[in-house]
Amino acid sequence: MPIDVSIIIPLYNKVHFIIDTLKSIRAQDFENWECIIVDDGSTDGSQKVVTDFCNAHSGNWKIYSIPNGGQTKARNIGIRHATGRYLAFLDADDLWVTNKLSTQFECLEANPGVIGVLSGYAIFSSNLKRIRVVRNTNFNRMLKNWTSMRGFGGGLESVGMVRRNMDRDEIFFDEDLSTSSGLDFTIRCSQFGKMVVLDEIGLLYRLSSGQWHTNIDELSDNMSLISEKYSSYFKLDLHKRHLDYYFWIEVRKHGHAHLIRMILSDLAHLRVLRLQMLYWLLARNFKAILIGRLSRRYVLKQLRILNS
Repeated sequence: MPIDVSIIIPLYNKVHFIIDTLKSIRAQDFENWECIIVDDGSTDGSQKVVTDFCNAHSGNWKIYSIPNGGQTKARNIGIRHATGRYLAFLDADDLWVTNKLSTQFECLEANPGVIGVLSGYAIFSSNLKRIRVVRNTNFNRMLKNWTSMRGFGGGLESVGMVRRNMDRDEIFFDEDLSTSSGLDFTIRCSQFGKMVVLDEIGLLYRLSSGQWHTNIDELSDNMSLISEKYSSYFKLDLHKRHLDYYFWIEVRKHGHAHLIRMILSDLAHLRVLRLQMLYWLLARNFKAILIGRLSRRYVLKQLRILNS
C-alpha cells in the first residue's frame, strides 16, 4: 500500500530525548506512515539507541547516517528519501500528541487546495511548572507576526505537514539558514498555495539546553537573511522590527529595574515602534500562559500517555 505520510526527523546528539520522540510516533492513532531518521553525525550514541529501538519496535522505520552538516541539510536528505504523499517534520527532542497526524492528514485530504497545515503547540520544561500554549486561527497574521518577531514561531520543523509537489519541483529547506529555515520554508510554501493553522494542539515542544532559539547570534544572522529576502514581500522594515526585538531581549537580562528605566526612556523619546514591540512580546507571553493554564490537564494527560 502506498505511504500516506513520510515523517522526517533530523538527529544530532539527542540521546536523552529521541526515544520519547519515537514513542510519540508509535502512539499515533494514524498508521500509514514511514519515519525517516537522518543521523547528522551524532557523537553521543544517538544512532545506536535509535537503531536498537527501531529493531525492537514495529514500524516503518528508515535510518540514514550522514557526516555532520546541520539540521537543514538533514531534513533535505529526508525529503529526498521520502515516498509518502505528505511530509511531516519533527525535531528529535519534541513530542506529538496522539492524534496529530490523523488531524492534519484529514485536513489536507478534505481540502485539495491547501498545500500545508500547522497546529497549535504547548511549550513545557522538565519540571512542568509552567506550561505555555501557542494557538493561532489566522495563518497569514501568524506568518506576518512570526516573520517580524512580534509573535511566536509557527513551529513548522516539528508541527508542520505539507503536500508533496507532484506537478512541480519539490520545496526544500534553504541550507544557508539554520534556526530560521522553517520560517523560510513556510513562507515559500505559502507562495505556492494555501496554508492553514489548526487551533488544536499538535505538538509538545520541550525546552532544553542548546536549542537554536536560545542562540541570539545565530538567530540574528538568520533573520538578517530573512529580512533581505522578505521585507518587500511583507511591506515591512523587518530589520528594524528585529532590532527592536533584540533590544528588549537584552534589556530583560538586566532585571526589572532596568526594564522600567528603558520603558520610561522610550516613552520620553516617543520611540513608538520599539514600545509596540515590547507590548507584543508581553501580550503573546500572557496569552500563552493563560491558554497554558486552561490546557494544562490535556497536556499532562498526553505526557502521561506518551510515558506509559
